[in-house]
Amino acid sequence: MVAACFHCGLPGAVFACGHCCRAFFCGAECQKGGWKRHRPECFQVAETCSGSSGGSLSSSSPRPAPASEPAQSLLLHAMAAKLCSKNAIRVYPNVGAAQGEIDLEVARRSTDAEIREALARVVFRDARAVKIFSSQGHEVCSPEQFWAEAPSGLVVSAGGPFRRRGQKEIQAGHSTSPRYDPSLVGSRAIRIDAEDPEVESLLRAPVPLVITGSKVAGEALGRWNFEYLEKCLSDVDNFFVLCSPEKSKGRFSYYDFSEGKNPCGYKIVPNNHRVEMRFPEFRQKVQSAQGKGDLYYLQNTLLHREEHEAGPPRPVGRFGQQCGCKVSMDIDAFRWDWLKRVMGHREPQMCQLFCGTEGFSPCHYDPQDNMFLQVTGYKRVILFHPRHFGCLYPWPVHHPQDRQSRVDFDQPDLQSFPRFQELKGQGIEAILEPGDLLHIPPGWWHHVEMMPSPKGEVVSFNFWYPPPTWFHGDLAKGQITWDRPLFGVRRVLYQRCVEELVAHAVGPSKVSAVLKLALEKSPRVPDELVQGLEQLDTFLGPVMEGPERQQLLLDILEGRFLGLKT
Repeated sequence: MVAACFHCGLPGAVFACGHCCRAFFCGAECQKGGWKRHRPECFQVAETCSGSSGGSLSSSSPRPAPASEPAQSLLLHAMAAKLCSKNAIRVYPNVGAAQGEIDLEVARRSTDAEIREALARVVFRDARAVKIFSSQGHEVCSPEQFWAEAPSGLVVSAGGPFRRRGQKEIQAGHSTSPRYDPSLVGSRAIRIDAEDPEVESLLRAPVPLVITGSKVAGEALGRWNFEYLEKCLSDVDNFFVLCSPEKSKGRFSYYDFSEGKNPCGYKIVPNNHRVEMRFPEFRQKVQSAQGKGDLYYLQNTLLHREEHEAGPPRPVGRFGQQCGCKVSMDIDAFRWDWLKRVMGHREPQMCQLFCGTEGFSPCHYDPQDNMFLQVTGYKRVILFHPRHFGCLYPWPVHHPQDRQSRVDFDQPDLQSFPRFQELKGQGIEAILEPGDLLHIPPGWWHHVEMMPSPKGEVVSFNFWYPPPTWFHGDLAKGQITWDRPLFGVRRVLYQRCVEELVAHAVGPSKVSAVLKLALEKSPRVPDELVQGLEQLDTFLGPVMEGPERQQLLLDILEGRFLGLKT
């Protein structure tokens, strides 16, 4: 089914209205132009389906499912204590109640038919007949049963009893201890075959997913060891390599030292440094450093495209034209058509190559959609939902380590970061084997470590997709409309905007002071902070108030600034 743009009528519109998912647009400009005409219909659909308000584009929103689409299942979980309405329930994909989420409201007086119709419209985007099952697989046949079973989880299916998927065990010999407390792990990421009809549905949901048997890497899967890459990439002279000394214990943190990125003058002692070298030099250093504590991790962009460009990403610099031609041909032979189809006909914006032997990237999140391909060796990843933002204490937006957790997972300081304890049992672990694809949705925290193997070589390749659009309007002025409710990555992006707008009004060094005044509701406000508080009220006022507002400000203040010194 090819959708036409609601505003201009051109075919191939891939951005669904993030509120009703019924209208499609070419992009933000078309949505803005057609909003007045679409608004009445959007709200009418919303009132029928979910009772929320707003209207924004989302490139990850599902398209309306055609009648021939395979049956899908979604897990429902009651969250009455945490949502504003006691009749609110939260919809989760069938990979588990700890993962993706959609909110809707069902009135207590609703009939069985009304409940099923509301669920069908929100879950499947149409009015198909559905069956409802308890978390144990027993069919739910009445409203009384529905509300009785909701707290422990419900499954909505269009095809029959839902099926649980087994988790693949870690192979013997690769079960080394992780670089984090094992009690953080509550579940394993679902592993699903690339040909399973549910792949596309689950990739549209904001949940981690391991896809096996995709053959995306083609013949590179058996070729890309260090010897082959040295031979084929010896003529490339611009690889960036992170060098981690023994005292850093294998950490490969990211630092942005570009001009203007540290306006507050934070004192930073990097745990690694970045240098440029050819692949043969990188391999030689890796071999000579074995057992001596120094570690090296190559991270380099091979393909990239600008946001305004159409089509797939293109080779960077001379790569594929005057150098690295064999590896470029390997990449050309990837299953790009399959990847484009399952990713909602989107093209990646950037692709990177990663090579190392051991070490890890500390916990962080990215605003982009990430498809991470394991080519050689093994990696272990633990992921946390965006809602755990406040438990992971990220650095401020204007810090060179923005989007990274301040907590040392090796030895967490629970006195400085007390909410980190709340993460026990909340992590989702994935062990990546050669050929596995891991979908890391926007905003999901992830801690990635290379696992020792007989040859010690670990090669990965990823596909970055543009971040989602959750609002329309003028962000610089704070005059925007957000999709409601603010959960998942939407809430993370909203929190970042709060910080950036206050910083724009009073300066980055005074953001924490403004947030503290807003929480204390002090009648006496220093003149230099007045504009920051006014900007905060203008931005937050139309979206939230009361306890919800206080909690959001507290998450930013404690999460980003607690105990931080310049």
